[in-house]
Amino acid sequence: MSSEFIPFHKPSIGEDEVRSVVETLQSGWLTTGRKVKTFEGNFAQYIGCSHAVAVNSATAALHLALDAVGIVEGDEVIVPTMTFAATAEVVTYFKAKPVLVDCESDTLNIDPDQIERHITPQTRALIPVDIAGHPCEFEKILEIAKRYDLIVIEDAAHALPARYGQQTVGRIKRYNLLFVLCDKDNYY
Repeated sequence: MSSEFIPFHKPSIGEDEVRSVVETLQSGWLTTGRKVKTFEGNFAQYIGCSHAVAVNSATAALHLALDAVGIVEGDEVIVPTMTFAATAEVVTYFKAKPVLVDCESDTLNIDPDQIERHITPQTRALIPVDIAGHPCEFEKILEIAKRYDLIVIEDAAHALPARYGQQTVGRIKRYNLLFVLCDKDNYY
């Protein structure tokens, strides 16, 4: 019996990556600068939008998204049960209430058929999370969001380069939509 640890992820780091890190450290620009600007431009182009903003984590991106749409104390935000803890935790940063909705057993994505029964007058937004490269059922989710005038914040951090229909995840233009991976034209 082997007791060798099986890592969650092994990064692939070669000489090009090491050289790039050293170049960045020597430039004096550790958090902003030319490389970040280049990355944001390349990323926006890759997913097909006009702007992208680099942040240090998906948690930070969710925090910015919730702040951008005006989530405040007493609001409710629907989140899936199958996700990283930060999806619900970030809602509490605003003294808002995360409302857990069950997921589909085959995709592990939020079950659109379960969302509506969790909506209350305090519900302002929902955060569907695209799990393991599999996009959520956005047609159903967006119908519900439109009916109840809810904001949808797609967490596509674990789904690139997946597509939903003809769009890259994180870039589906529809009613009242804001994405963690987004361009300014998608803010309503």
